Amino acid sequence: MKKHLTFLILLILTAATGYGQSATSDADSKIVTFRFQPGKDMFVLKGNETELTRLYSLVDEYHGRITAGELPIRVDGYCASRATEKANLHTAYLRANRVKSELITQKGLKEGDFVTANYATAYNGDKDVVVVTLRIPVKKETAVVKEEPKTETRTETKPEPQPTVKEQPAAPVTEPVTETVPETPAPVRPYHFAVRTNVLYDAMLLPTLGVEWRINTDLGVKLDGSLAWWGGEHGKTMKVWLLNPEVRWYLLHDKRFYAGVSGSYGEYNIYKYMVGNILSKDTGYQGSLWSAGLTVGYQLYLSRSFSVDFNLGLGYVRSEYDSFGMTNGVRVYKDRDKTKNFWGPTQVGINLIWTIGGHK
Repeated sequence: MKKHLTFLILLILTAATGYGQSATSDADSKIVTFRFQPGKDMFVLKGNETELTRLYSLVDEYHGRITAGELPIRVDGYCASRATEKANLHTAYLRANRVKSELITQKGLKEGDFVTANYATAYNGDKDVVVVTLRIPVKKETAVVKEEPKTETRTETKPEPQPTVKEQPAAPVTEPVTETVPETPAPVRPYHFAVRTNVLYDAMLLPTLGVEWRINTDLGVKLDGSLAWWGGEHGKTMKVWLLNPEVRWYLLHDKRFYAGVSGSYGEYNIYKYMVGNILSKDTGYQGSLWSAGLTVGYQLYLSRSFSVDFNLGLGYVRSEYDSFGMTNGVRVYKDRDKTKNFWGPTQVGINLIWTIGGHK
């Protein structure tokens, strides 16, 4: 009885072990973990470089199956460092979206390529992480069953048995295996168009509005226009219009840094009104100017639709002007047909950008 019981237990254990192996062998989970700073939801590259590179490699390898809906990417946000459960869930939600935005921007994926969940708990002791999981189906090997050689015996009427003739097994036919190479996704424009305003010029009472057309991932064309039409008591005035075209080349992996070629042309009439008050306390200027130079800048992404653009231009500026003073409310000219040429800053800006179209 004991022998039978022992045999039954061993049989059950063997079946359970075989079932567990078959359940786990159907898919190989690739897990990538990103760590966040406690209480913050911004995705910081420092400290996550290795994991991000590994995730990029996996997405490149299985990009075709991901976009076809065969292999969704699971993104789980975990946060347990905030004061309340609601705050933890909200932070986990924002962090998961940061990671998804990075893949949408850099790898051309869509929202439908992800399965997202958020938890107000820690993950393996880490309170501030986002875990990305790809369950890669394991290729099942087909077992080749060898046919046993058939034995044919011939029985004759003679009393002595005849020798057995064995047939040789046919050689297995192997079919060529075609290796599928994952397609490399085409680069995606971060956006198609952008509407922008320079908040530095706006603060100096020189309202500025511009547009940018992103031709492709690397090239963009921008045009800004500024207009001020102010007047006040005692002859104070600031009447300025200015156009600033620019061609930009976006550089590096994330296409946020850029260099460009820009120019500008405009006319001005200023006296003691904001900009005029900065230049001189008792002299006004009326004339035109143009400039040409190089620009550099960097775009800081705030969300899918908004960014902040920091830029600086250096080059050549030429201005032709008349200068004047005011006596009893009447302009008295001091100099006529003067020119000013210098090398230096041609533009500076902190621009708020609203992007339209594309994937950021």
